[in-house]
Amino acid sequence: MRILIFRYDLIKHINAAPEHKVWKLIVRVIRLCTISHFANSEMKAPIEMVVLDKEGETIHCSIKSIFVSIFESLLIERNVYVVTNFAVALNTIKFKPTRHEFRIHFKRDTIVRPVQDSSVPLNGFNFVQFKKIHAESKEDGYLVDKYFVRVIYNACVV
Repeated sequence: MRILIFRYDLIKHINAAPEHKVWKLIVRVIRLCTISHFANSEMKAPIEMVVLDKEGETIHCSIKSIFVSIFESLLIERNVYVVTNFAVALNTIKFKPTRHEFRIHFKRDTIVRPVQDSSVPLNGFNFVQFKKIHAESKEDGYLVDKYFVRVIYNACVV
């Protein structure tokens, strides 16, 4: 009997080095949203996601407008997927939803396969002191869910 062992990469190892061309991740989509293009309403809005691996690491993923129709029916927030054959680039956007140095870009031939895997946590919390949240979000462009912070703060103060 032959046993197949699948190797999955961890988000913390993702980089843009040319020697590692094919990454294979098993991740949970923890945030998924579309970004409207008001100037061109005929195009589908790009999809932006934050995904989480079994070690709690997160990375930002983007799907350009031209590829949205390929992936929009596959991707559901909170579900787990095996994702392969994507592009990796430096995370140079102004506002960053994760602290990872790189980000993932889905391509036309990116493979997304839903899986049942309970080893990937439901949430990727990164707790910090309240006074640090406001200062960091202004300085370095990292996005902070301030509504969530306000709800937690109010619950703790009461």
